[in-house]
Amino acid sequence: MKFTASPFLLIAGLTFSLTAFGQVSDTTSISEQIKTERDNQLKDLNEKLKKNEEEVNRLTEKLADADNRNSTDKEKINDLEKLQIALDSRLKFLEEGPKTKINLNGQLALTELLSIQRDIQPLDLFVSSQTFYTQLGNIGKIQNYNTFTSWKKDYDAWYNKQGKDDQMMEVINSSLNLISAVGSGVPLYGTMVATASSGITALVTAIGKREKELSEKTPGMLKLLNVTSQFENQKAIIDNEWAQINKELEQLQKENATLLEDQMNYYGISMTDYRKKYLNATLDIDRETFKNDCRKAISEKITLQESSQNTKGKWLGQVETYMYKVQSLRLRFGQLTARMLVNMDQYESLITVYSDSTRFPAEFTTQINGLNNSLKTLKNKFYASYNPAKYIEDSAVMYIERQ
Repeated sequence: MKFTASPFLLIAGLTFSLTAFGQVSDTTSISEQIKTERDNQLKDLNEKLKKNEEEVNRLTEKLADADNRNSTDKEKINDLEKLQIALDSRLKFLEEGPKTKINLNGQLALTELLSIQRDIQPLDLFVSSQTFYTQLGNIGKIQNYNTFTSWKKDYDAWYNKQGKDDQMMEVINSSLNLISAVGSGVPLYGTMVATASSGITALVTAIGKREKELSEKTPGMLKLLNVTSQFENQKAIIDNEWAQINKELEQLQKENATLLEDQMNYYGISMTDYRKKYLNATLDIDRETFKNDCRKAISEKITLQESSQNTKGKWLGQVETYMYKVQSLRLRFGQLTARMLVNMDQYESLITVYSDSTRFPAEFTTQINGLNNSLKTLKNKFYASYNPAKYIEDSAVMYIERQ
């Protein structure tokens, strides 16, 4: 398992409070604060719209009934002016809604992107995975088993005396040396293992009782070789899936880093500050403080753009693009972590199957059972770092649509 180094506004006319950028809460994350603030602002806006609608309806009805009430022209003109003011206010409120949503959703997008970048590289999980996968890799190293090394010593002695002149034995010996050599890189399954296994079986039959100790050791060695080979063959299928996950994870990390830098540049946030105050921070409160600082930068950027007639409202499209890119990355990350968990479950099932000492050599099952603790530690660290289901579910509903 490989984890690479890493990891998602007050504008004219909007009712955004500067108190939102106050002291960071120790218990509520910046993302949750943004969601709460967004909901409160939209609730306040809806209440204003409701009162405005009631005022528009009241004035409309009053004007429609003006003749029946014998209203003067001055009263009619006054009511018309009030109606125009109310309609202008309604238009303003309707324009504020989408801007408020996109504004705060944009803040949420950047804070979530920061979280993803840090989640991609949890050190504890990296250390735990290294321990487990190192132990897992040792299972297929046949030279680590005493049953094999003891047999190989007797076999080498026999081969050096009698086997060198036999061409077929040279093929068998070559295959045997390749699969047992340290650092050869030859997997313990496939044609070479089959050649060695069948050849050794034929050898033992041929030499009979002439090499008693070698003959007696051979069945146990072959049993060990065959079960280890079968285990490696099944493990390779799971390993291949993990290789694909790791490849996609590395690609996601690159996309995440690129998008993060793009947004930092757009909002005028220092990448140096990001690395120092967020990526390398040791305390959660420091990371949350940096996220809060990012919110301020976003507010300042949008306030500046909204105050200019040349850029007024143009930020909406760019921020919305960032929003959905972050949502896509977050969803993909959730899916990848879900696949990681399935992958670990597959290893656990494989270990369970091959841990039965009544069916397989004790020396082999001892190594297999030795994987249980490191796998358990790895899964515990994984659960402490990730919640795939929550990533996926939250990604689907992280934004409120503009309309």
